[in-house]
Amino acid sequence: MALRPLSRSWPLLGALLLASPLQAQTAATVAAQTQARDYAIEPGPLSTVLSRFAGEAGLLLSADGELTRGKQSPGLRGRYTVPAGLEQLLEGSGLRYRLTDDGGLTLEPVGEGHTLAPVAVTGTAQSRYESRYADSALRLPKDVADVPRSLDVIPEQLLLDQQSRELAEVFRLAPNVTVSDGYGGTREHAVVRGFARNDNFYRNGVPFVTDSRIDPATVDSIQILKGPVADIGRMAPSGLINIQTKQPSFQRQGSLSTAFDEHGQRRFTADTTGPVAGSDTFAYRVTGSLEDSETFRDTNVDRKFLSSSLLWQTPSGFRLSVNHEYSEDQREIDRGLVTVPVGGDRRRVADVDRDARYDGNVKNERDEHYQLVQIDNLLPLGGSGWDLDSTLFYSREGGDDVRAEVVNVSDSGVLTRRMGSNENRERRSVFLRSQLIGSLPTTLPVDLAAGVEYRRETHEWENYTGALQTGGTVNDPDAFDLVNDIGTPQNGLYFDTEVQSQGVFALADVALLPSLTATLGLRYEVFETDFHRRDLLAGGVTDARSGDQNKLTKGLGLMWSVTRDLNLYFNYADTFEPQSIFIGQTRVAEADPREGRQYEVGAKWHLLDDRHFLTVSLFDLEEDNVVQFENGEPVLNGGQTSQGAEVSLVSNPVDGFNLRAAVGVVDAEQVTNDDDDGNRPANVPTTTASLWASYEFQTAARPLRGLGLGGGVSYAGDRYGDSAGSFEMDGYTVLDVGAWYYLPLSQRERLRFDVGVKNLADEEYYSASGGSYRISVGNPRTVFGGVKLEF
Repeated sequence: MALRPLSRSWPLLGALLLASPLQAQTAATVAAQTQARDYAIEPGPLSTVLSRFAGEAGLLLSADGELTRGKQSPGLRGRYTVPAGLEQLLEGSGLRYRLTDDGGLTLEPVGEGHTLAPVAVTGTAQSRYESRYADSALRLPKDVADVPRSLDVIPEQLLLDQQSRELAEVFRLAPNVTVSDGYGGTREHAVVRGFARNDNFYRNGVPFVTDSRIDPATVDSIQILKGPVADIGRMAPSGLINIQTKQPSFQRQGSLSTAFDEHGQRRFTADTTGPVAGSDTFAYRVTGSLEDSETFRDTNVDRKFLSSSLLWQTPSGFRLSVNHEYSEDQREIDRGLVTVPVGGDRRRVADVDRDARYDGNVKNERDEHYQLVQIDNLLPLGGSGWDLDSTLFYSREGGDDVRAEVVNVSDSGVLTRRMGSNENRERRSVFLRSQLIGSLPTTLPVDLAAGVEYRRETHEWENYTGALQTGGTVNDPDAFDLVNDIGTPQNGLYFDTEVQSQGVFALADVALLPSLTATLGLRYEVFETDFHRRDLLAGGVTDARSGDQNKLTKGLGLMWSVTRDLNLYFNYADTFEPQSIFIGQTRVAEADPREGRQYEVGAKWHLLDDRHFLTVSLFDLEEDNVVQFENGEPVLNGGQTSQGAEVSLVSNPVDGFNLRAAVGVVDAEQVTNDDDDGNRPANVPTTTASLWASYEFQTAARPLRGLGLGGGVSYAGDRYGDSAGSFEMDGYTVLDVGAWYYLPLSQRERLRFDVGVKNLADEEYYSASGGSYRISVGNPRTVFGGVKLEF
């Protein structure tokens, strides 16, 4: 996992644009040019390689296209400053670079002087939807094309063009990725390759277990790492989702933005970064947001978010970054619609308006807040070429909620409901990691990352439930007034759980041949789980402890560079997850950890001068030791299998036109000892597909310069709503369209105006299910807008 804290120079107005004429961004400050970072750029046409370099380094240049026509570059691999990187890229090209007094960057033939004026770019980067470098999703930094596994990287630009309200709107752009109920829409909960997990989210390479939503304001990219990773070890077999947050930059820039829609979204975001007092060693970033919104289901969202970061970096390569994040998220738990019986064990979703509510006169409430601190340190060990990379992470989260929930619907449609609450909830997480990263002087070149990790998570809360209340019907739920009796509960329990683990790991890239690389991963982990439950009304106590357990996970990846543009890969890895201790009515189940593995083969192909990036993969997943409940008792009775295929394309066929397309198919089955054996898991469609495309007028001579048009479609097939397959949710197709316009105000300032419509055809659909009485409803047709000032 991305364990190396890497710098990301943020482009001022876009990436380098090299064609005819060749364009790129205005030069960075001297501080930014002395900031070293890692690059993994393949050899190729000089124009293409320089575009890649500029996009990652944050450069904006101007040059005549004839200067690079027909020229090649050796590419760039390793850690470089901007000047050192340019020297490597231009080696043997007959060109040189020159920095002007005003910070401009000039390309000129060797022996000539040919100064180029800065160019004011109205649009954005050419490779608008491609992110080739996963800053924190990999221990050993490399181009995504060189990673022997499927890795979907979704850049922030897509969130901006789609005006995404939540991350769930972006997940659907990746193949075989959907969402689950997420505790009434209050948590992140993704389903990847048929496996549902709400705790396999990472933040900047660190496990981030949260019961809250992740604020889009902090997102730089979303990195979906498919399948298990042996050197990470503790994770779901489907992989993990890593959120790369915005980092400090030595290039001064900022933005203020608003977003709104017809149903009541009202959101404000601010972001600023740059050097501290003109320093060339200290940089900062502050990102914040405020939201006071409503949804079409008449639920409220009140969110406050603030992230502050400070970076200290020296020319020697030493880096120390400190990030503090605070989030306060108040929103209603929305259990959505319910199902009704239709005979036998079959059910169907009730035929009611999609804004129907079943919490009656009692308003569901939830208040969640967290604070976290992450400290990353990169220490070069002299001139050895080795770095000591260390990370310390601590988070503390608290919250309360109260809700009215449907627990039964009779054959005649009469509702039985109950009040419930979680109170005084507190979750704490501690994560420590220290690793060495470098190369070994062996016969076969070896890049190695090896280290140790410590992880501890505690979670305690009080749970109360009220008496059953029968009255009201599916079509008229408000005919009966619910009583909020949570102050005099029928049941009250206190829970205290802890999971603690220590692991040692190693990951090595071994160059077996110039065109063949093997990736080897190992991890040995020792862990234990503790459980304490106390009946707050009757006074009974239950304690359980797993004792020390251990697990060795291992993996192998092979990457074969068939040509400069085509890579074929294979990977195998196994993984595990410690399980909580499950308490039933009469017994305790101290379950062994879930154990999973994956086989995957695939191809990554660059087409037509690097303008198209195609990924194709086939996978086979399996997980054992899955605990399920029968009549309220925990039973270790099976697992799950998943086989499928995925195709993804990121394309920039002509200047200004960009698209992302993906198709995924999956055959997932439950392996149990009961009637559910062979059923497809809940919320898993057999087919998903998505397409998002945009065109932005960027040629200076055109009167429409700065205008962008975008649109996309996403599809998910039929899904079961529960593990028994008692009811289905129909497949859906959602069409979104949007437009934006950049209005330059000065050389450094511009306004962006957004307008668009989500779900243009007003498709009625169900986005997820949490069970028979928890059907999440998809958003109807929604007109949205936004304004953003960049400076």
